[in-house]
Amino acid sequence: MTDASVPTSPSSRFVDLIQTKVPARAEQFMAQLYGEHALSLRDSTALDMRMQGFQLAGLHVARLSYGAPAFASMTQSHPGWVFSFLESGRVARIAGGRVFGPGESSVLAPDRLHELEMSADMQLLNLRVSDADMRQACADLAGGERMADFRFADAVPSGHAAGRALCRVVRALAELPSYGAGAERLERSLKECVLFELLVAWPNSWSTSLADGEALPHSARRAREYMHAHLADQPTLSELARVAGVSVRALTRSFERHVGVSPMRYMNRLRLDRVHLELQQADARSVTEVAMRWGFGHMGSFAAAYRRRFGVHPSFTFKRR
Repeated sequence: MTDASVPTSPSSRFVDLIQTKVPARAEQFMAQLYGEHALSLRDSTALDMRMQGFQLAGLHVARLSYGAPAFASMTQSHPGWVFSFLESGRVARIAGGRVFGPGESSVLAPDRLHELEMSADMQLLNLRVSDADMRQACADLAGGERMADFRFADAVPSGHAAGRALCRVVRALAELPSYGAGAERLERSLKECVLFELLVAWPNSWSTSLADGEALPHSARRAREYMHAHLADQPTLSELARVAGVSVRALTRSFERHVGVSPMRYMNRLRLDRVHLELQQADARSVTEVAMRWGFGHMGSFAAAYRRRFGVHPSFTFKRR
């Protein structure tokens, strides 16, 4: 267990949810929590699955171990975002060959299927959030805007602020006393704080928007929303101005005043963010392919811009998946 993990105190909300040595029961239980699930074991007699956890305001927290080397595959889309912090052991994603060690964190999107190989000493801390709750929290944080395409970076290294935030919010949930039926409003408020903290701390496709301080005027907000929805189409400045219902000059001034950069510089940052996220995905085949998909035709200029924004060459992100 790492220093950042969440201890289970006597007053914690964590309770025993299941302990079984029967593979079929373990598989069925996991399917109920995380969607259709196939579990295979090298030695079915060695299974000693244990899970502690709790539910609060629609959030589900669990600490999971199998006690034996296990292979799990997700066969259908699952019911929400699953944030994970690896407290001990090793987890390998078969696609892409990514191996996680203690202290590393990851997130599974609702529409992403994965095959995972887990060591016998694995202990995993999970926080499951419904897609509807996460999207609503992001819209609230961004000033009421709905996102057409929303992604979290699928993994962060040990010591990253996102992993620390995940452990911190799980600890806050676990240590909240049970006040009975009258605590519903308090629990909803805590859930909102938890989701806001994850959205700010965990790199995602709307990080740039969420970081904007001052609320945008309606015209600029419409242009920004259109950017996010049609980013792959690379809308022109004139097209953005028409959508916003203002002149090119007025839109540019509005962005420079409220966002700090011009609309096209802002859109270029968004495109770099999308490249950065995709390079971390297991199905990304090359830096050039991803860069071209988001409109970067000159690899030298793209690499320089990427390095200015993220501090590393794009190939470094690609190799670190």
